[in-house]
Amino acid sequence: MTRKETRLSKAIQRELERVDGPRIIVASVAIITTDEAAKFEQTGLFVDSGDFAVNAPAPPPRVCGLWAKRNLDGWQEKRKDLPKEMREISSWAPSWNGGGYHLVSRSIEAWPVEHHPARMLTLSAKIVEPLKDGAIVRFRIDQPLDRADSAFAENLQFNLRLLREVVGHAQIYCADISDSEFANLQSVEWELIPPGTAERVLAQLARNRTATAEQLEIASARLKVLERLDHDGFIVGHGKFARYFGAKFGEKLLVLENLEYGNALYVFEENWKELTQLSRTELIKRRDPKVHRLPHLPGWQSAIRKLLRASS
Repeated sequence: MTRKETRLSKAIQRELERVDGPRIIVASVAIITTDEAAKFEQTGLFVDSGDFAVNAPAPPPRVCGLWAKRNLDGWQEKRKDLPKEMREISSWAPSWNGGGYHLVSRSIEAWPVEHHPARMLTLSAKIVEPLKDGAIVRFRIDQPLDRADSAFAENLQFNLRLLREVVGHAQIYCADISDSEFANLQSVEWELIPPGTAERVLAQLARNRTATAEQLEIASARLKVLERLDHDGFIVGHGKFARYFGAKFGEKLLVLENLEYGNALYVFEENWKELTQLSRTELIKRRDPKVHRLPHLPGWQSAIRKLLRASS
C-alpha cells in the first residue's frame, strides 16, 4: 500500500527552515512553578520535599489522549484517498431448521484499511535550571527524526501532536541542542505598564512569594527614582524574570532593575528585548558598549540621569 502524503502546515515549514542540521527533535521548554507540578505528572515530573524531580523516560500513558493511545496501541486508518476495493466479509447466520448457525459470506466494496503499528515513543522531562518555587523544564520526545527519511513529515507531525497533547505546546529543534541551550531559550515575558503607576508595579512585584518586605521597600524607593525620569512606561518581568522591573525610554532604551539588594541596574541603549534573554554573567562577558552596568553606590541616581541624557 502506498504511503499517504503528509502535508505540513506553513508554520511547521517555517520552523523547519530555522533549524539547522540533518536531524531534528520535538521538544518544549517552560517555566513551571511547584503549584503547577500536578498538571504535568503524566510527563514524569513531580515535587519531592519541595524540589522538582523527574522519573525515567517513558511513553505517555493512554489517559493523556488520542495520540498517547495510538503511540502505545497503534491504530487503523481508512484510506479514503485510495480507490475502494472488493472485500469478502463473513458472518454467522441462524440455520432455517433451527439446528444452529452457518457461515454466510459476501463481497462488498470498501475503503482500504492501513494498520499503523504502535510507536512506543518515550517522553523525558529534565530540570535544566532550578528556580525559587519552580524550575525551567525541558520536555522532549526522545527519538530524533532524520530529514532524509521518506516518512519524516508523517513522523514529525505525529511527534508534534503527541507532545502538544501531553504538555500543551511543542516546537522543533536541532537534535544536537544541549540542555544548557534549552535553559537559555526560555523567552523573557514583559508586562508593559503606563507611566504614573508605580504602585501597580510594586503590587505586581509583591505577588512574588519570595519577595521580602525589605526588598519591596527598596524596590519602592527605586521606582520613585524611575518615576521622576521622563520615561514611556514601566515593565515588569514574569516567570523566570518575575523579580525584574524597569522603565522604557522610547523604543530602544531600557533601564532594568532587580529586587535583589546587591544587584546593579542595567541600561540598554538598544536591542533590549534580545539582550534581556541573557543572564547577568553573559551580559558582563559580552562587554557590549551599548549595555551599561551601574552598581547601586552613592550617587547612582545622578549617574543614571547623566547616562540617559548622553544616550538620548
